[in-house]
Order: sequence, then C-alpha cells, then structure tokens
Amino acid sequence: EKGGTFNAFFPKGGSDYDVVPTQEKQGFAEYKLNQKGETLAMLTINDTISLPAAAAKYENSSETLAGYPIVDQGNTATGLLVNDRYQVKVLSRSPDFTRDDRLNWLQQFDLDGLAQLEPAQSSLLKPAAKGAA
Repeated sequence: EKGGTFNAFFPKGGSDYDVVPTQEKQGFAEYKLNQKGETLAMLTINDTISLPAAAAKYENSSETLAGYPIVDQGNTATGLLVNDRYQVKVLSRSPDFTRDDRLNWLQQFDLDGLAQLEPAQSSLLKPAAKGAA
C-alpha cells in the first residue's frame, strides 16, 4: 500500500494532543504524538507484505486488543496486527508514556477501517504447490 493510504486511519489530535505527520513512504506512515511541544510517542502503520517476519511475531501472541493480536517490543513499543498484514505500533518517546498509554492510543486508530484494506494472501507468504498430485 502507498503510505498515504494509511493517513486516514491515524488517531486525530485533541485539545491536549497534536498528531503530526512526519514520514510517509511506500507501505509506511509515521506520526508524532505531541503534548505541549513534547513528543510523547511515535505512531506508525506499516504493510508487512514484504516483511513476513514482522507479521510472524504476532502468531504466538496470547493477548489481543479490539480483537487483534498485540505484542510488546521491548519496554517502549507495543504493536498490533490487522488482517495478518498491517502492523500498527505506538513507540514511547517519553519515560512517562506507559504501556497503558500505548494501548489507549492503539485503540484510537481506525482499526476497523484499516481492516477493510486488502488482507494478507497466504500464497504470498507460502509457496503454492506446483504440479498435479
């Protein structure tokens, strides 16, 4: 997917927060979450279609959020996977921005909207059997 495709799914800013686009490229978009001029976290969406290993880390997840598997990546990042393809992550940039804060902001993405995009095709991740049996 084009990075611009993802812009519609990011959380909107509010009275206390600014959500500012910082980077957009093929299959990736990134925003800063700012409060009073301080960057609290980075918000990202990336298409894992060319990075199956990024999607694979969610296979053994024992925790879900809004029905999607979630994985902590170190102590400062939490991600979830939509349609076995789209990785949504919140990465803390302030020591005061906790895992609970990351989970809260993950829920503010338009996950249902993102789920309407094309899902992963298993044939892209695993070679199809060739020839007749």
